[in-house]
Amino acid sequence: MTLQLAQEHERRERFRQAVFDSPDATRIWWLDRHLDDLESLDWDLFKKKILPLVGAADDTQSKAERVAHTLLYVWEKLGNDPGQHARFTTTVRTVLDQMGWNDVLAWPAPGEPSAADASESVSDGAEPRPVTEVGTAR
Repeated sequence: MTLQLAQEHERRERFRQAVFDSPDATRIWWLDRHLDDLESLDWDLFKKKILPLVGAADDTQSKAERVAHTLLYVWEKLGNDPGQHARFTTTVRTVLDQMGWNDVLAWPAPGEPSAADASESVSDGAEPRPVTEVGTAR
């Protein structure tokens, strides 16, 4: 590697460390680049193209997107196998119970009516079904 290439590599590494160290540092850099023309400041472009480059993107939107991608992956892996769904649901409920997070979500146990089932029963004139206790391992 020539001296010029080594210097360029070091310059880029310092830039990466300074600009892409945190979402806030990256936002400040993006804002600074557009101070002369705030009308051209495009936060949607920033969120799509720049923010994903942040090594430790720990802002709320980045976390939400990671969770959404993870849930999509899990959903696709479960497929249409009711046994897989039942095992996964039981495991999630057990983990939530062990963590003391019984109120996290109302996830029906296998064989229990879902919220969609309950809303259908109300829409057809029937009485709503009771909601079971959340977070208990089955």
